[in-house]
Amino acid sequence: MERECWAELSAAISQVGVGWIESPRVQHRTAVIVRVHLWSALHDRPVSWACEKKNWTPHTRPEQLPDQSTMSRRMRGRFGKRCEAFREAVARKLVGRPIASLLKRMDGKALPVAAHSKDPDARWGRGAGQKSKGYKLHQIRSINAMPEQWALTPLDVDERVVARRMIRRLGGTGYLLCDGMYDASDLHDRSAAVTHQLVCPRRKPNTGLGHRYQSRHRLRCIDLLEPPAGVNNFGTELYRQRAGIERDLGNLTGFGGGLCALPAWVRRIWRVRPWVHAKLLINAARIRYRKRCVHA
Repeated sequence: MERECWAELSAAISQVGVGWIESPRVQHRTAVIVRVHLWSALHDRPVSWACEKKNWTPHTRPEQLPDQSTMSRRMRGRFGKRCEAFREAVARKLVGRPIASLLKRMDGKALPVAAHSKDPDARWGRGAGQKSKGYKLHQIRSINAMPEQWALTPLDVDERVVARRMIRRLGGTGYLLCDGMYDASDLHDRSAAVTHQLVCPRRKPNTGLGHRYQSRHRLRCIDLLEPPAGVNNFGTELYRQRAGIERDLGNLTGFGGGLCALPAWVRRIWRVRPWVHAKLLINAARIRYRKRCVHA
């Protein structure tokens, strides 16, 4: 699968690189920088490993490899934004024509580091069933190979704060399924503003509403998930589809080259973000290849 994933990634990088306008000041094209970084992420190795010719096959190696210091400089600051824009363009190539979906799912995945890590950007927060130190990947997914929206934050950032940013950039229409962590009237209003109905259970179902402001869209969600006896159970059947995000996260981590625990050389948020982005691209390439095999 590693070879097939790289074939998809390499083709997308080449397609984007053809029309990419470079600064005359750079020695290595952005396509080469992104290619080297993705090669290291695909093999779960440091960038310095991918800068050595012996770690490439003859038909995959670029004509000229940058050294490690060049990679470090180009992946940060002003040049880092160029690399991020290039990766986004690669993501669009991998997705192709996006498939509109009425169902979208929102959740987060903890990316813990060791408790004794000196990384100043990693924070203590709620991880997978326990308190952990590290980062968190937030994403909204539908049926496309890449997330509709995603963000990376330290682990102590409230998921609802990040959800406000992601929902604001959400396109299309439909239902947005998530867990009870996101049950807040302002999120229901923000979702409705972008033509989505937020569907999430209350932390204490079948209780009173209190005296605070209640969004009419939150009241609609309560009607969907807590119907009286004998009433259409469309909402409860709809919410069962939220389990798809768990499968998506499992598929993202459950293959060689997937997004597992952060390795020791991926520390500081400006290293973690491109690493996670690379893993999302690798997963998208894997999904694209598998779909191609099904339709072949």
